[in-house]
Amino acid sequence: MANEQILVVEDTELLRRIYQDKLASDGYRVLTAGDGLEALAVLRANRVDLVLLDLIMPRMGGLDVLQSMKADPRTSNLPVVVLTNLGEESAIKHALELGALDYLIKNQAKPADVAEKIRLVLDNLAGCDGGSESFKLAIRDREADAECFISKLKLPRRFWCPACEVELTLELIPKSDREGWFDAHLICPMCGREFA
Repeated sequence: MANEQILVVEDTELLRRIYQDKLASDGYRVLTAGDGLEALAVLRANRVDLVLLDLIMPRMGGLDVLQSMKADPRTSNLPVVVLTNLGEESAIKHALELGALDYLIKNQAKPADVAEKIRLVLDNLAGCDGGSESFKLAIRDREADAECFISKLKLPRRFWCPACEVELTLELIPKSDREGWFDAHLICPMCGREFA
């Protein structure tokens, strides 16, 4: 396992320590912050591979942190996984719009689930180094032929997995017999379910 460095931003000290211990036992180097202002200071002073970000915190909330990160060229491309509570659907949607890659519901995610999500995100990003045989792309809803495509597939929630409630990605797999051609299908990045 690579020695990636994770920043855990969580205002509840017990949760922060639990995530830190689990990630450290999995081989990650872990930095922590108890609020958004502290998180930004840690990001300015350290190289980080991924941010695990709570949304509701004192002094500066997670959405403000995410907005600041995306506005700063030094941190704009850092992957962010949001930690949130049930009932914060609008905040989750806003975080994803701001550039968070995924989210976890705190009271439903065990420390092992958090570690697994982080590994999945980092592994997916590692596929961008040219060694991957396939590509995963985000799709813009309500543009070009999106409406016809959604109707043809009978997707109940547009480009969202009906089981996991996360946005689907378009996976392109190179054709071995035709250079520059790809087979394509929609896939849920969380459960791996394929559509079409």
